[in-house]
Amino acid sequence: MNKEPSKLRQVQPESKYCNLELVGQGQFGRVFRANHKINGQVVALKELEKNRFPTANFLRELHFLLSLQHPNVVSFQGLEHTASGRYLIMDYCDGGSLRNLMNLQGRIDLALSLKLVIDILAGLEHIHSRKIIHRDIKPENILLSQDSQDSTGWIARISDFGMSRLSHELCTDKQDDCAGSPAYMAPERFYGQYSQHSDFYAVGVLLFELVVGLRPFSGLPGELLKAHINQAVIIPETVPFLLRSIITKAMQKLPSYRFQSATEMLASVRLAAQVEVANTSLERTAESLFDISFSSV
Repeated sequence: MNKEPSKLRQVQPESKYCNLELVGQGQFGRVFRANHKINGQVVALKELEKNRFPTANFLRELHFLLSLQHPNVVSFQGLEHTASGRYLIMDYCDGGSLRNLMNLQGRIDLALSLKLVIDILAGLEHIHSRKIIHRDIKPENILLSQDSQDSTGWIARISDFGMSRLSHELCTDKQDDCAGSPAYMAPERFYGQYSQHSDFYAVGVLLFELVVGLRPFSGLPGELLKAHINQAVIIPETVPFLLRSIITKAMQKLPSYRFQSATEMLASVRLAAQVEVANTSLERTAESLFDISFSSV
């Protein structure tokens, strides 16, 4: 979901919501921040334009959302039908998207980056347990909510199931089956194939981008296709060893060589995060000892 300048939209009389403010533009329609007319609750209204998002796709996404309830997945609250269109009523995430945070801060602190990836994998663990493949994991589809119980301040939540499919679902529309975001697509996705391993590949690209500051491959869609299929991932030596190992495994060309479950990848990232915390603590202790020794001279 891409940020756009805020715009107020005229409210339809029959709508339960008011103060519609445009906060994003997705692949299939716009997203508005709105308030419930009676209780004032802030929600996100995701507009799904009929000419860009057919009824069959609308019902598929609705089915997925109804089956998902997890802290790291944006929750579905209901439907809104008015003369102006049809909307999914979703939780409003006040932190915007991960892409917004990356654009604002540039390189995000490593501890926060790992915490957000842990959140994403916890959400994927739940999504995959429902036999759903997201197929479009990228910073624009990761929304942030404030987390008062965590020192990092943010909780990541997976959104936008417009591209999602059931793991056993066969798609007859090959153009739709190959659709997605080329910068984050696993090699098999360019051939209309997908599995939960395709989501792990996308998380690997996202993790690379967070810790390095840029994506592993760049260029036009055709160039990205060739890179994802043929080009080895080069990870800077400055990236901690455990993270290099995780990214390398997540971004293997063959799905069978990647992590076999979100649980497995989640455990690896959690271990890397624990090591990072321990290393940071040791560095701070060493700096304190150095300061004490220097001041006593």
